[in-house]
Amino acid sequence: MKFLSIRKIYFASAILLFTACQENKKNPHEQQILPIEKYQAAIDSLENKMHATRNLPIDHATAMFAMKLYEEYASYFPNEKNAPVYLFKAGELANSLQMPQPALNYFNRLINKYPDYKNIPYALFMQAMVYGDQLNDTTKARQVYQSISEKYPGTQLDIDARASIENLGKSTEEIIREFESKQNTSTRK
Repeated sequence: MKFLSIRKIYFASAILLFTACQENKKNPHEQQILPIEKYQAAIDSLENKMHATRNLPIDHATAMFAMKLYEEYASYFPNEKNAPVYLFKAGELANSLQMPQPALNYFNRLINKYPDYKNIPYALFMQAMVYGDQLNDTTKARQVYQSISEKYPGTQLDIDARASIENLGKSTEEIIREFESKQNTSTRK
């Protein structure tokens, strides 16, 4: 029953966008831009659907559709307050779907276009994680982690970045063994 209602929400969002596109047709060769309200309604609908199913595995089609809407919104309405928010969310979705290049593109775009956005430090951290965990580019990951430590000294992100540098290139098993070894050493003292 819940699956059926989720499908209805997805279907309604798709119809909303299709209808809006049909209403706005002027020249079939021009890129059509929907009114901001239509984008916002479609995004809200998709986010409600994703939140309702957050305990389930992420639905790939829904996530891809959300990334497309986030990206278009940020492109068509770059001065709106939600533009950087949506680029960040698109990067997070791409990262969770193990799509490293799109994730890096969204985070780079966010960092370059909205350098004062409050989540820039986290976008940098996510970038470093993508480089290290998904692309196995420990050199680039180390550079980004180091830049975080330099830009945000004494913060929790600095501490996390330093710890991440120590663990670059190590398997989960190696990290666990080292942690257990440190725990055993500290309990003996």
